[in-house]
Amino acid sequence: MTGAGKPSGALEGLPPSFHSLLDEADAATYMLVRSGTSRILAVYGDQVRRGKAGEAELLRLLLGRDGRGGLGGPTLQDNKVALVWHEDGLARLRFRFLQVIPSNGTVLPMECSNSASAAAMLAQFGGRHRVLEPCWHAENVSTRQRIELRPFGGDRIPEAYQVRFLASDRTRRALAGLAGPGVVRVRGRQVAFQPVLLGNLFLFSEIDPNLDAETLDALVGAGMEAARAVGFQPPPGYHPKVIPYRLLDSEAVPTVLTASFYLGERHRSFPGSAAMALCAYLAQRRSAPDQARDHWQVRHPSGQIDVRLGFDPSRGGALLRWTEFVTPVSLLAWGRVAMPWRDR
Repeated sequence: MTGAGKPSGALEGLPPSFHSLLDEADAATYMLVRSGTSRILAVYGDQVRRGKAGEAELLRLLLGRDGRGGLGGPTLQDNKVALVWHEDGLARLRFRFLQVIPSNGTVLPMECSNSASAAAMLAQFGGRHRVLEPCWHAENVSTRQRIELRPFGGDRIPEAYQVRFLASDRTRRALAGLAGPGVVRVRGRQVAFQPVLLGNLFLFSEIDPNLDAETLDALVGAGMEAARAVGFQPPPGYHPKVIPYRLLDSEAVPTVLTASFYLGERHRSFPGSAAMALCAYLAQRRSAPDQARDHWQVRHPSGQIDVRLGFDPSRGGALLRWTEFVTPVSLLAWGRVAMPWRDR
């Protein structure tokens, strides 16, 4: 950064402003990316202040001065941010994914596989890197998840990314469950669930994906209580993602019918991170060696996600090495996002 918080060299190569006043206005390089069904604002991390001051800037960008009129939208999927730090000359980046809750202005560090592709888009085309890379190596510093991102598009702006989450011992331990299975009683019936803390807190429950509000609330309450009981300390305003599912045994490949609920809102499609976590969790429970488990189909409210799992062949196929899927992307806008209030 240079004086008054202005970026140093970040706007190189962009067209001149429409007016001299805009040349002097505080602004940051940004990209607005549609990834899957999420809309993500990607900004260089060194152009946003740290801590609460930076969170306030992001809230102003997404929600506007009055909380109702910024670059965000009406749903949780429209209010996502990726802060990006790119290692000079290397196809490596770090990013911090932040979910903005428009109803109360909370900013939460979480996992989001779609935000990883938006981060790679900014690192590749934001003006600081000149070589088209076949693979970007990334880490979400919010969750410590390491990721490989491979663009589809050749020498053009990508239309999709292969998103591969690299597994670690921490990943494999997490898939065993944060605590033992839990049970809630709703209208006289028992509903079992398993908390899994893998980037986000997921509550997997093998029930009809068309959840009613009463069952959803009961699962959220019991899931958070079970997680806290074993030491999970979430930030204020944190909620788990509830993932009801049904296995379809008649399909040629393992297939799961599911949906995702967060803060009472059903996801327009299904989070990629949840799809990979759910398939890895279910694959781990398949003990028979002849049961196929490296290719899964996840059917959700608006389509299907094909998930691939990689296992270590040197250990009898038992050790999970990675999970991956392909997400469609679209570059919606790029340029400078105004922060004129920082000049005051």
